[in-house]
Amino acid sequence: MPRSRGAEKALESSGGGGGGGAGSDPGTWGDHGAAGPRSPGRRRAGGRAASRPPPASPSRGRARRPGSGSGQSPASDFQSRRPPLAELCGRGVLASAGCGLGGAGQARPEAEAGPPPPLPSARRRGGGGGGGGRGRGAAMSLLSRILPAFRVHYAGVLVILSQLYQRCRYGFSLPAFSSQHGSVAIVTGGLCGIGFSTAKHLAKLGMHVIIAGNDERQGQEAVKQIKEETLTSKVEFLFCDLASMKSIRQFVKEFKKKNYPLHVLINNAGIMMVPQRKTVDGFEEHFGVNYLGHFLLTNLLLDILKKTGCPNHNARVITVSSGTHYVGELNMDDLQSRHCYSPCGAYAQSKLALVLFSYQLQQLLAAEGSHVTANVVDPGVVNTALYKHVFWLTKLVKSFTYWFLFKTPDEGAITSIYAAVAPELEGVGGCYLYHEEIIKSSDVTYDEDLQRRLWAESCKMVGIPNMIDKVIST
Repeated sequence: MPRSRGAEKALESSGGGGGGGAGSDPGTWGDHGAAGPRSPGRRRAGGRAASRPPPASPSRGRARRPGSGSGQSPASDFQSRRPPLAELCGRGVLASAGCGLGGAGQARPEAEAGPPPPLPSARRRGGGGGGGGRGRGAAMSLLSRILPAFRVHYAGVLVILSQLYQRCRYGFSLPAFSSQHGSVAIVTGGLCGIGFSTAKHLAKLGMHVIIAGNDERQGQEAVKQIKEETLTSKVEFLFCDLASMKSIRQFVKEFKKKNYPLHVLINNAGIMMVPQRKTVDGFEEHFGVNYLGHFLLTNLLLDILKKTGCPNHNARVITVSSGTHYVGELNMDDLQSRHCYSPCGAYAQSKLALVLFSYQLQQLLAAEGSHVTANVVDPGVVNTALYKHVFWLTKLVKSFTYWFLFKTPDEGAITSIYAAVAPELEGVGGCYLYHEEIIKSSDVTYDEDLQRRLWAESCKMVGIPNMIDKVIST
């Protein structure tokens, strides 16, 4: 059914949820999700990035600014030493958890998409054999719902263990950054959770922050609280419901009326594991809110980002994904999850789509020579309110363990803040950041053909021109 205004408003940073992730207050678009296992060593970044997987040779050090004359991508200039948990992702162990249903972290071949073919017994027999076929079909349907949940929770356990290793060995702390006075940032899902913490810390650095959310009252409360804590007046709220293409367009229109520049766009909002339902535009809610809403918002703001960016001071697009993307499947024939809906599967698919989108965006921006970079961040497993719809046993475990296994929202926001202002990331794009370092995302995210296909299909869905055609023609 179409999503009503009063339906669950979860606009927060997708770092949270299923399979370990950040969450938001159920009254606002929630925080994004689970992070991929990290390496204890800091990876070093090189120049402007293309979407290529990084090498796996070891070295330490926080991502640093490229040296003079470096024409390499960040992927080719850094190396790291990963703990065993990070190797699980790098070597495809998470992908193997797919148990034969298309393979986690992979796009399903078109021939495999859609309902399974009739079973041989049903084809051989007449009407009487249909009951057995239907029974087996029901069993397969149930299995297709259970396996995504298993994969997402399996990924979450790995993330939590990796995160615990990080906490015990290094801890979580926000690096010191220089003042950002004069810069303007938009943070979606900034009403609470990771998004609120991100907006608050950017305001502390002197940025003019616009919080985009779908609850006017809560938005004004967030603005008031940030102003009191940071002693700044440069924080404001603009209404934006990512479940509505009309609302997104209106938000962009209102923002452009202010004639502000835009230095940083943080696509932080998201929902997690909600029951099957649709946005007001008829899209599956995870895909529509977490991915399509940010896809449209980013494209509509690109002209301002390009005008704002300049040499040695690129504008930045930061997209918050989740470690669940490692076990996600992108079915190009069923992006709306109409066949065998699984809340966990739909959530993981939306997080995978965000990574593919960000990498393709970086390639297009680099091809144009624009002074705008695009990166993906993974906040880890964060204690926010996105867990409203998770399995009851997961809620029970969380209630006893969150205080030492989960990050706080302030800790979950660190990577987003780092990606937004770190000087060593100047001119660096096309990267997946976790715990302030560049790590390898899932193999399928580097499939440039899949990136282009998803981009083209998304343009059709939201009704905008395909930027790829423009870049190719020039």
